[in-house]
Amino acid sequence: MKPVFRSTVLFALFTAFTCGCGGEEIVHTTKGIDEKVSPAEFESFQSIINSLPDKKLPEIPSTLLPRPHWTQERTLPIQDLIRQENDAFEDRWSVELIARQLPINKQFMRALRREQMTPEQFVSLTLTLGAALTADATDERNDLAAIVAAGEQHVTILTADKTAFSSLSDVRAHEILTQAAWLTVVNRAKVLLQVPPENLQLVRKHREWLDAAFPADLTQDPLADLTNVMHERGIPFEEMPESGSDEHIEWSTKTAIIGEISVDAAF
Repeated sequence: MKPVFRSTVLFALFTAFTCGCGGEEIVHTTKGIDEKVSPAEFESFQSIINSLPDKKLPEIPSTLLPRPHWTQERTLPIQDLIRQENDAFEDRWSVELIARQLPINKQFMRALRREQMTPEQFVSLTLTLGAALTADATDERNDLAAIVAAGEQHVTILTADKTAFSSLSDVRAHEILTQAAWLTVVNRAKVLLQVPPENLQLVRKHREWLDAAFPADLTQDPLADLTNVMHERGIPFEEMPESGSDEHIEWSTKTAIIGEISVDAAF
């Protein structure tokens, strides 16, 4: 699954977005997150946002889909739940879906017409620049290709699992959810891997303005809240007094205390 948003033709409604201005015109296209944004395209995008009252990006849904958190009442097979998570992730990066959710106000639409840009093209630039911003904020020590390779091993197992989630024990359900968190890691890392170096240079040059104009989820490290997943967190449990052996250990998501501790703090 690779969220790429590109188009080789202009939308039919593009003809309505003309400014009647002199000088060289920028022919906008619907960008993919793996495509370079030119300085002229960035200036056009920046001009639209700067013309808005608060000089901020219009509100759009967060691109950071949370890790899976299924209740044990879910009767679907695990593979179907994984498929649903993938579909939900793709929706968060869908140019068409996001464009339909943009606020409709005269000032914003006037700015689009002035720059000869459609709502879809504006959204694609937003996502392309946002992906570059998050890539720039990502811990450079992360080997993204290795992370994807490791995560896909877990995801492959889950996509073949036809077990109904509701049939699992508490312990097994927790194991599956821990494993399913790798899907979130893989999807976010794949976005980062698509960002071209030219876009990284562009957002670094304009970082201060972008940080002020963009929402936090498009400026921060998208893997920061998944560190425990990438470091293979263990499954916590509590030994019951009457158990006497590991065979009788009981564990429940309702009573477990789940957290993290740094190595430095432990020693």
